[in-house]
Amino acid sequence: MQEAPLNNQEQTTSDNNRALRFKDVPQILQMLSPMIRLRLNHYSIHPNDQDDLCQDVLIKLYRAFKHFDFEAEIPLEHYVNRVIKNVKNDYIRHKRYSYERQAKLINEYIVDYNNSKVERSLDTHILAVDIGTKLQQSMTNLTHLEQTVVLYLLNGYKPNEIAATLDLRIKVVYNAIQRCKMKLKRNFKMKTK
Repeated sequence: MQEAPLNNQEQTTSDNNRALRFKDVPQILQMLSPMIRLRLNHYSIHPNDQDDLCQDVLIKLYRAFKHFDFEAEIPLEHYVNRVIKNVKNDYIRHKRYSYERQAKLINEYIVDYNNSKVERSLDTHILAVDIGTKLQQSMTNLTHLEQTVVLYLLNGYKPNEIAATLDLRIKVVYNAIQRCKMKLKRNFKMKTK
C-alpha cells in the first residue's frame, strides 16, 4: 500500500522536528566522540592519524545529520558505525596504496641502479682493456728495471717494499718511478693523437 502524501501542515511539523533535532547535533557528536576514538584505536591506524580520522568521522556525521531522519527505523549507532568503518577502510586502502607505491619506487630505483652499475662496469672494463693494451705497448720502451718496478707497483707494492725486494736503494726506486711516469705519459699522448 502506498502512504498518503503529507499535507503542508504535517510537512512543516516534520521539518520543525528535524530542525530541533539538528540543533542537538553538537551535543550528540560530543557524546559520540569518545566512542569514535575507541573504535579508531586499532593496530593498523597510527596513533598520530587517529585524531585526524576522528575529525573526519565527526565532519561526515555532522554533514549527514542535516539530512538524517532521527525518527527512522535505522538506529543512529548503526549509521555511526558504518561511517567509522568507511573512514577506517579508506585509511587502510590509502596506507596500502602508499606502501605498494613506495615498494615499486624502491624496486624501480634498484633496477635503475643495477642497470647503470652494469653499464658502468662494462665501460670500465672496455676502458681498462684499452689502457691495458696501451700500457703493454708502452712497456716495451722501458728498461728492464723500470718494467720490473711498474709490475711491482701494479701488484700493490710500495716503493720501500720494492727496494727491499730488489735489494736497491729507495732513491733508485723513486727515480725509476719518475722516469716510468714521464715515458708512459709521453707514449700515451702520442698514441691518442
